[in-house]
Parts: sequence; C-alpha cells; structure tokens
Amino acid sequence: MTEGLWEEVDGTEGVSVSAIETEKLEDVYERVLSSSRGLGSDPSRRKRGIELWAELLERQTKSKLERIQVDQRKWRDDLKRRSRQRQRMAKKEAKAKNLYPNGTSGHGVELGTKNRPCNKKVGWSLQKDIPESTGKEWRKYEQDKLRKILLTYGMGEWGRIQKQLLEEHTQLVHGVHDIRNLTYTLLVALKESQDQLREAKLKKEKEKQEKEGEDGEGATGEGKKGAGAARPGPVPKEDAFAIRKISEYKEEGAIAIPELSNPWPKIDKLGLSWLRKLRLMDLINEAALMGMDESKIEQFEDLMATMADSSPPIEWWSTAADKALLFGVYKHGYGAFDKIRNDPEYAEAFTRDETNVEANLKKREQFRHKEGCQCVSCVHTRKKREKEEQDAKNGSAEGKEPVEESKADDDWPNTDGLTKRLKKVTTALESQKKRLERERGRAERDKQRKLNQKREEDAKRKRDEQTSRAPRRKRQMSTRRNPVEDPAESEIDEWESPADV
Repeated sequence: MTEGLWEEVDGTEGVSVSAIETEKLEDVYERVLSSSRGLGSDPSRRKRGIELWAELLERQTKSKLERIQVDQRKWRDDLKRRSRQRQRMAKKEAKAKNLYPNGTSGHGVELGTKNRPCNKKVGWSLQKDIPESTGKEWRKYEQDKLRKILLTYGMGEWGRIQKQLLEEHTQLVHGVHDIRNLTYTLLVALKESQDQLREAKLKKEKEKQEKEGEDGEGATGEGKKGAGAARPGPVPKEDAFAIRKISEYKEEGAIAIPELSNPWPKIDKLGLSWLRKLRLMDLINEAALMGMDESKIEQFEDLMATMADSSPPIEWWSTAADKALLFGVYKHGYGAFDKIRNDPEYAEAFTRDETNVEANLKKREQFRHKEGCQCVSCVHTRKKREKEEQDAKNGSAEGKEPVEESKADDDWPNTDGLTKRLKKVTTALESQKKRLERERGRAERDKQRKLNQKREEDAKRKRDEQTSRAPRRKRQMSTRRNPVEDPAESEIDEWESPADV
C-alpha cells in the first residue's frame, strides 16, 4: 500500500497540482488515510503529499460553495415567486371583496376556502365539456396564442378558434364567450391605439404648420394666422372595419376585459398590420363561407366569374385555382401555402392546364397598356422599377449583395405572388359584392317607387270617382225632397175636382 502511494506521489513530480485530475488526488488521499505511516518521513515526499492534499481540499471546498450558491439562488427565486403569488392572491382577494360581495362565481376569482382566493387552474381536455363562459384569467401565453390564431384563421367562428386553442394545449379553461370577449378587447385596444397615433400625427403636423407660419385658410381657417389642421378625411377602411366588428360583437353580448395581466405588446408599432390582417381574413372567411353555402353558391360563382384580371401569379392560373386558394386559406390558415398546395382536395385546381395558359395570354394582350401610358397603375409601376434599378446600382456601388426574393418553381408561384393574388381576389370580390348590393338596392328602390306610384294613381282614381259621384247623389237627394209636378197631371186633377162637379 505504501509503495503504491509513493509511486503515485513521485509520479506527480514536476507537474502543476492544478493540472492533476481530481480522481487521482482523491486516490492519493484515500491511500494516505489507509496507510499506517501516513505520508512517511521523507521531507520531499511529505511536502508533495501535503500540496496534493491541499489542492484536493480546495477543490472540494469550491465545489461545495458552488452547490450552496446554487441552492441559495433557487431559494431566493422561490421566495420572490412566492411573494409575487401572495401579492396576486391579495389583489384577487381585494377584488373579490370589493367588486363581488355576493360571491365570485363566474368572475374569474376562485375561492379555495371561505376567505382565501386560490389560483388553482382546472382545465378541460374535451371541447364539448368546456362551458360557454368560465371567467378564468387569461395567462400571457394563452393571450399571445389566441392573437396568433386570430391573425391566422380570422374572427367570428368561436368554436373553430376554441378547437385550435385546444390543439395547442392539453387542457383549456376558456369558453367561446371568453374567447369572444378577449377578441373584443383586442379590437377596442387596436382602435384606441390607432386613434392615439392619428391624434399625435395631427398634432405634430399642426405644430409644424404653426412653426413654419403656413396659412390654413384653405383647410379650416382656424388657429393662429388662419392656420389649422386639415379637414378630417374619410375614415380609413381598417378603422371602419374595427368599428363595425366592435359594434357587431357588442350586440352579441361581448364585454371588454377590464384588467389584462399582460397588455398587448408592440400594439403601437404592429397594430395597423394586425388590423389589416384581421380585415383580410374576415374577407377571406366571408367569401369561403359564401362558396360553401348552398343558398349563396350561385352568387359566389357569379362574383368569381365577373372578376376580370390580367395578372395571374403564374401562367396556368385559373378561376378554379382562385377558389382553391380561398378555401385552402380558410382551411389551413393564412400563410400555409405549402399545406394548401399538398392538400389532395385542391390538387386538380393546382394542376397545370395549357388551355388556361392560352386564355391568360389572350387576357394579357387584351388588357395590355400602351407604351408610355399615364394611368395610375403604369406610372406607379414605372416609378417602382426605376427605384429598384437605382437601389440595385447603389447597392453594387457600395459592394452590397442584392436581396434575393422568395423564388418560385416552374409549377408554383412564390409566396409574395400568392399573397398579392389573395389580396387582389378578396378586393375584387368585395368590390363586386358592393356593386351587386348597389344594383340590388337600386332595383329595390325602383320597385318601391313604382309600387308607391301605382298606389298614388289608385288613390287619385278613387278620389276622382268619389268626386264625380257626389253631384249625382246631391241631385237625387234634392229631387226626393222637392219633387217636380207634372203640368198635365195637375190639369186633370183640377178638371176632375168634385168641387167643379
């Protein structure tokens, strides 16, 4: 045992103690403890052994301190977490006491005991078992997940949205009315955010006008030196959409959630894009549901047939592909173009057909603009092309590599092309629908006007008939009251009078 100990100690000569493995140091330490002579009497070996022993003790002490520090950090984090939990529970308790003195059932405040609120989360794994309204508090990840689902699948079909939420989590604690309330809260927050941004922009423009001393008589003529903000323009279509949906959901019984644990992040920067996406998905869902409804499918086919377009995303594109794109986005969500392409339900619509290629070429020639056309579209296209060429020149001069756009293969358009096509189809459908509604309203008004005109003519004819009958009745009545005597009869009566006889 001692000979093996000295061999290990002698084997570490000339080597730094920090470079020796811990296992070897522990082996030397165990051998020293088990040896009857300890480190022996040789001074050099004793010195080396003490150095090895000191290094081992230092390492063990450092390891133990690290474990203690880790435990302390865990303890502090747990203490902070428990403190936050107590604060939230106290807040809930005050809320339950002040706002709901008669009980807290259905208000999102659960009481574990008589006077103690509880954060216990009870969920349901089956959609049919979830109540319509649970009043549970929305957690941060649940709130973000619902916002993403709304931007992907749109609003309105609350059962479908609830199903998507349930697929993301094993259990769900929110009913369809809770989902509708949070959606309503999001719309209200988006509308308020856009109003604040617009007011700030108008205020900034007004300050700029006052600073530059511009005269505003052409606008409102108010303010210093006649300067003032411009007349309010038309309501943006995004704001009009938000106002319409807020009113619609409010009539359904939606209630804004007063206090969210996680206010909507980045709503000031991304709010407008969220509104545009929600509006686009609302148009897509409306068109898809119209195409699926047996009573409205004829109207849907008419809308798709009357949509004239000369810029398909790819040469073989057809009306059937437009329908499949609409139905696919409704089914798989916005941006899931690969899933839509690989869906067997739409395989036939997305198959290349040479007849569609010829039809698209004829349509392109039919709608082709002349060289130097000054229409809005051609001017915008030329400016965009010039800007891209200038940016490419500047980038090459600075040594920058041009940004590559999303590429498309020979049989499928790229993502940008599909997105533009989707927006173009929904915009065309919306305009065609408005035109048909205007024509239908005009026809209804014409029908009502003709009906009113006929009623007026009938009433006038009746009045004329009554007026013409009145003199005859008057003459008849006067004749009955004062009958006219016949001269012949009066003579006969006078001649045959008994007095004369």
